[in-house]
Amino acid sequence: MTYLFLLAAPGALFAQAAVEFPVKTLDAGIVYEDADSVECVFEVVNKGDAPLLIQGVYVSCGCVNATHSKETIMPGKSGTVTATLFPKGRSGKFLKSLYVYTNTIPRKHTLRLKALIKERKEGE
Repeated sequence: MTYLFLLAAPGALFAQAAVEFPVKTLDAGIVYEDADSVECVFEVVNKGDAPLLIQGVYVSCGCVNATHSKETIMPGKSGTVTATLFPKGRSGKFLKSLYVYTNTIPRKHTLRLKALIKERKEGE
C-alpha cells in the first residue's frame, strides 16, 4: 500500500495552477470626464491542473478600483478581475496598470486599462 502512495505522490507534487488572461490590455475607448465611473472586466482562465487563487489586485493610482473573483478557480474554469475607472477631474490619454497576484509562478501579472478621457461638448 505504501508503494502505491509513493507512485501517486510525485504527480501530485507537480500539479500547478496556470493563469491566462485572454486580454491583458482593455481599451475603454472614449470616456467623458463627467461620467461617474466606467467598469471593465478582464477574464482570468485557469489553464493548469490545480486550483487557481487570485490573492490580490493592486492598482497604480486611486482613479481605478479593482475587485476580483474570491472563489477558487478550478482547472479549465474562469473568473474575473473588474477594474472601475473614475474619470472625474481627468482628461487626455489614460493608461493605468493593475497588478494581479496569484498562487502561480510567477505570482505577479500585469494588466492594463486604457481610455481617452474627454470633456463632453454640447450635443455629445
